[in-house]
Parts: sequence; structure tokens; C-alpha cells
Amino acid sequence: MRKKIAEGCVLRRIRFAAAGGALALSAVLMAAGPATAAVIVPDYTATGTDGDVVGAYGRGTYAVQYPNNVESVVTTIAVTDTATDSHGARLYIRFGLATGGSSSAYSVSASGKDDYQTRTVSFPRINISNGEDAIQVKECLTEAGGDYSCGSWSNAHWLR
Repeated sequence: MRKKIAEGCVLRRIRFAAAGGALALSAVLMAAGPATAAVIVPDYTATGTDGDVVGAYGRGTYAVQYPNNVESVVTTIAVTDTATDSHGARLYIRFGLATGGSSSAYSVSASGKDDYQTRTVSFPRINISNGEDAIQVKECLTEAGGDYSCGSWSNAHWLR
């Protein structure tokens, strides 16, 4: 009987040690905290296109994902206000459609030198063109929240 009790105590100690180790590891990982939001490394940009304007730097990442079990293009768009002036910066994107034409525009805005803002947009992949017009971009300078001066809609400049 004593042997069974001793074995039970040893097994409980092992379980507690394993649980304690897991808790300690969790604490270490949580102490590290979430990754800091980093400036995105773009897959595409408006730079060098007809959509490019001085004072704004617009770019985005691109991935095919499956939100709600629907194959979708998920893009995180970002804009940085690069000028010290009274204007903000805005990036517009839209998707070229497989049936021709384009989707409604999505935008993200930043205001103040080096201000950086992002937005994530998801759009069903089946509707998007397979051509160079899959993502179209244009940058704008803003004044009092409205568009002040914009580039023209242009196919995104792909970096990879």
C-alpha cells in the first residue's frame, strides 16, 4: 500500500513539474509580448507609376487566403506622409475585375511627416483579373481631409 502511495506522489510531482514548466514557458513567451507592428515590406507599390505623387509613399502586401472558406486576395495597404507640408497622404487601391472594369476603391490616409497608417482589405479571388491590372493604385495629397492632388489610376508596380 505504501508503495502505491509513494508511486502516486512521484507521479503527481512529475505532473506538477511538467505543468509548472509549461507555465514558466508561457510566462516567458508572454513577457516577450506581441511582435511590434513593423513597417510592411511591400509586394507592390505606387512608386514609379502614373499613380505616384511626391509627398506620399503607398505600398501593400498581397496574399491569397481563405477567410470564411472563400478564396480571397488579402492585401494590407500602407501609406506614409513623406513631406513636411500642410498636406496629408492617401493611397487608393482597387482590383481589376476578371469581367472587365474595376472594383470600388479602398483607401488609407496618413497626415503629418512620417505618419504611417495601414488597412487590410479582402476581396474574393474569383472576381479578380489574372493580368497586370489585378491591383491598381493611386496616391493623393490631402487637404482638410479631402483629396487635393492625385496621380492617375495605374497598375501597381510589382516588386517580386
